[in-house]
Amino acid sequence: MSTSAVQARTVTARPVAERVGRYGVWELALEVANPVADNPFTEVTVRGTFTPPKEGPFAADGFCDAADGTRFKIRCCPEQVGEYTYRVEYRDPAGQEVFTGRFLSEPSDHPGPVVACPKHPHHFLYAGSGQHFYHLGYTAYHLLDVTNSEAQIRRALDTWAEWGFTKVRFLLAGYPRDTDTRPTGPSGQGGLEQWKMPNYGAPPGEVNPLPAWQGEPHHYDFTRFNVEYWQKVERVVAYMQEKGLVATCIFTIEKQGLPKEYGALTEHEKRFYRYAIARLAAFSNVWWDLGNEHNEYRGTDWGNEMGRLVKEWDPYDRLTSAHAYAEWLYGDADWTDFIITQQYGTPPQVNAWALKYRPLNKPYVNEEYGYEGTVDKPGHGHHVEWVRKCHWAIALAGGYATYGDWFDGAFYTGHLGRGRAPAQLRHLRAFFEELPYWELEPHNDLVSEENFCLAKPGEVYVVYLPNGGTVTVNLTDAAGQFSAQWFDPRTGEEGQVQPVRGGAERPFTAPSEADWVLLLARGGR
Repeated sequence: MSTSAVQARTVTARPVAERVGRYGVWELALEVANPVADNPFTEVTVRGTFTPPKEGPFAADGFCDAADGTRFKIRCCPEQVGEYTYRVEYRDPAGQEVFTGRFLSEPSDHPGPVVACPKHPHHFLYAGSGQHFYHLGYTAYHLLDVTNSEAQIRRALDTWAEWGFTKVRFLLAGYPRDTDTRPTGPSGQGGLEQWKMPNYGAPPGEVNPLPAWQGEPHHYDFTRFNVEYWQKVERVVAYMQEKGLVATCIFTIEKQGLPKEYGALTEHEKRFYRYAIARLAAFSNVWWDLGNEHNEYRGTDWGNEMGRLVKEWDPYDRLTSAHAYAEWLYGDADWTDFIITQQYGTPPQVNAWALKYRPLNKPYVNEEYGYEGTVDKPGHGHHVEWVRKCHWAIALAGGYATYGDWFDGAFYTGHLGRGRAPAQLRHLRAFFEELPYWELEPHNDLVSEENFCLAKPGEVYVVYLPNGGTVTVNLTDAAGQFSAQWFDPRTGEEGQVQPVRGGAERPFTAPSEADWVLLLARGGR
């Protein structure tokens, strides 16, 4: 490195704007002329300190936004209204530059990030507005696949938002299932039986490695990021924020060589997680998932350490969890903000699984209770009846769930699928949003066997009958007059309101042998 080259290097700071709405994204760009670092991703650091108007300062990382090291950025999500000051340090082999300034955070109608509700810890709310957030998730692992144009991605996100989903989970990095060793058959698409196709039947060429780094798959340079790809990621996350969708960023996924290639808790792995946080944490709709079914390639010691690091690197404390299988592996660990399990079964089984973790006082999400297909049994690919019944059973335990569309590999490709359940699940969300659902507690003890109850005793009772028939509701300790109304979970139609008196056990017979929801409320909804 010549002395003249070092002396020629200059850094110029350019704020994108002097003001930004509360919970928006403020950005400072650092333009570097004649950069001196051989690898700007490892030899240059950008670190900022932001001071809000009413509290002490907090630190945030910047990131390299040009492969040749000519541009870096640092972002801030202002959570208060008023003047913010900043001090940003740029350091490379030529030395350090310091930039200071201020920007104004203005009032906005942005509801703020979703957090766990302090008063009702099994539920979520928006930190800014204080309104409760009803989690209705959608799985689209390869939403960011190279074959998906941004126009196509936006169309999918538009549709999912119109269907009533409030969260989309997707991968930041990953190969297709390149360690899948299941036997293949002679028939079906591409010469293979459909269910044995790699990536669960996704059309050939539709699922590709997500190019988070420079280089080729299985030969990535883990010291250099693919900036163009990450710019696409943040544009998609920003669009999701416009649509009111939570963006659950899954760092990587199971059954791949990728986690082995960069190694557990190596500098490569830590650099990947930290870079993602530096780029995306300022978007208030972001949640973190350490790794989908990460227990196949990492242990709980890794999860606890990586969870701690994510919380250390994320200045905004975005909601964080980790997806394993049926068991929740992390108890009440401080870094975990909500519970994720993957468990499919009968409605009583998925209801019981959610109830099992109720004592932890964290929101519970069954992230995979079985994606929709055509099979008449529990598991991925089960038909719409199973999907609807399981989702309601989880909700009646005070939990939440995430849907996936198994048709044509849609949940893996990030495409729109042919599932029928979304049109029905939107009614579930609408039903609960008309109630103070965060005040309701599971009370299966108040209804006859094989049915489920969520209640604020003496005030509101939500009863789910997965198989219709007659349910007996114990209203012995609920004196006075109640309204009784049937709700059709397939169509969202509400039946006529009928009066009923408390003070005794009361039988109610569903309108048909299908599943039904019964609402008993003092004074109606």
